[in-house]
Amino acid sequence: MTYTYLLAGENLELAEAELKGFLRSQEIEEDPKREGRTAETEKHPEQLKRLGLTHEVTKKICETKLDKLEIDYRPEKSFSVRVQNLTDEDFESKELEKQIGQKISTEENSVDLENPDEKIKAYYTGEKLVIGKIVQEVDRGLYQQRANQERPFSSPISLDPVLARVLVNLSEVSAGEKLLDPFCGTGGILIEAGLCGIGVYGLDIQKEMVDGCQRNLENYGVISHDIRQGDVAEINETFEEEFNAVVTDLPYGKASKKPEKAVESFIEFLEDYSGKAVFMYNEKEVGPYSADFEVYVHKSLTRYIFIV
Repeated sequence: MTYTYLLAGENLELAEAELKGFLRSQEIEEDPKREGRTAETEKHPEQLKRLGLTHEVTKKICETKLDKLEIDYRPEKSFSVRVQNLTDEDFESKELEKQIGQKISTEENSVDLENPDEKIKAYYTGEKLVIGKIVQEVDRGLYQQRANQERPFSSPISLDPVLARVLVNLSEVSAGEKLLDPFCGTGGILIEAGLCGIGVYGLDIQKEMVDGCQRNLENYGVISHDIRQGDVAEINETFEEEFNAVVTDLPYGKASKKPEKAVESFIEFLEDYSGKAVFMYNEKEVGPYSADFEVYVHKSLTRYIFIV
């Protein structure tokens, strides 16, 4: 069985990498096959709601040409049909939705646009239609409920929840494993990890951030956590655990205290760390590492993602 993922369009390479990391977290070694905004896998992972840069996942029914609709599938109960144009072409989707609906209609099923038993989705790629049955819709609006300004405790510098979730997935960490954020701040990364069933551990030099992070985690239902005050140079002395992944947003700018020294200590920590590390920074190069991805934030700020 083939599954099709509709990726968010703003950074397709990053969306593909997140999907690959997510699959690894589900112990699926298969690499997704991407074509434009869609990617495909043969296996169906659990926890599809973990994805941050995927809008929806469908179980593939068929591929067909626009001028010769061949669909060997008939829903058993009620269904809806929606067509999405993934090209820059002018395209009339409503008429095509009607044609597909007529093709798959029988005396036993019916069209229900409000509450269908099956949602049929067709992606127009320019050369073909990729048609499938939706198995998971990822409500990215839920991430906004965890935005910085919505939290009990906030700070001027905090990652967007979608981006924080992407970093977690890039780390390939699985539910039940342990993740450390050594610059946890208000807890944005740890919130997203905790909601995925990952064990979360945090460190911050400021007690105010430690207390605020704990409040935020518990506000979103992440009750089990271990957040401590301390210096990044003393991670190994502070925690006895072995972490499966380290995911963080390195400090930078005037809002951070002595960011250069903290970043230097973090790079030194990575020299002896054997797990997966994913971090963000405001420069393309840091220590011996070069950025894997860049993320445009606004006209005066671009952030960089490193995967070690």
